[in-house]
Amino acid sequence: MLDVDTTGVGVLTRQRLGMQQLSPHGLSETWALGFCGDIHWQLLAAALGQEGFGFRTADGRPIYAAFCATRIELPRSRDLLGAELDIRSRLASLGGACIGSRHEFRQGGQVIGSLLMLSTFVTHDETGSNRRIVRAMPERDCMLPEAGVELKELDARARSVLRTLRGQRVDEGVRLTPSPSLDFNAVGLLYFVSFTRLAESVSNSVDRVRAREIIYLGNLDQGETVKVLQNGTEALVAREDGKIIAHVTAAREAQCHSLALEERTEAPGAQIQPEERR
Repeated sequence: MLDVDTTGVGVLTRQRLGMQQLSPHGLSETWALGFCGDIHWQLLAAALGQEGFGFRTADGRPIYAAFCATRIELPRSRDLLGAELDIRSRLASLGGACIGSRHEFRQGGQVIGSLLMLSTFVTHDETGSNRRIVRAMPERDCMLPEAGVELKELDARARSVLRTLRGQRVDEGVRLTPSPSLDFNAVGLLYFVSFTRLAESVSNSVDRVRAREIIYLGNLDQGETVKVLQNGTEALVAREDGKIIAHVTAAREAQCHSLALEERTEAPGAQIQPEERR
């Protein structure tokens, strides 16, 4: 059962934990992403003074709040089945159309996880292809508090990854075809939660994920195949043409190092090749 209490740009959500919300190690990563994605959109709609998620530009074109980056941290937690979870969520601005949210998971007064999310508004161009997603601005402005340090640092890392991988290609990797009925959302885009599933599908690891950070760089059309290139703690998700659409970094329980990303001077992945100029 869901119980929501909204105050300004924040919300407290209470959720009884069942099989859908849990994994063998504690909170389900994919459930937390999808559930908090809806909270993010709900808060954004409220900040824009509207009901529902039907965002539009000033000239009436539909736009979507697409995620640019997420970072989830989930310490090991046991005996959560049937427990009540509190999710404290806050929305903040990073300037322009970039909006961030922070979600803290609490059970029995203890913090058992956190999630950072960054989004921006996008729309399809005249082709309607998911390969041709462009940024857009909503018809209404919203006044939000300035983002805190954690969201600003995630935004900086996302921009750094974007600069590093611009013009790079992936030539090899495990090929997977996302399911139209399971991996795409209501507006036909590859759902951001599906990137987690794709990366985890090729990890070949049984170690629990302590933290995962994903920078979303593009999308693809239904029926297309992706290539996932795993290189240590990092993975790249690319379209069949080699265009990189996500950069994933995961820290697992057996690893002793941090997930913190440092500024890179070269692109990750040994088999990335410069993109041909057209």
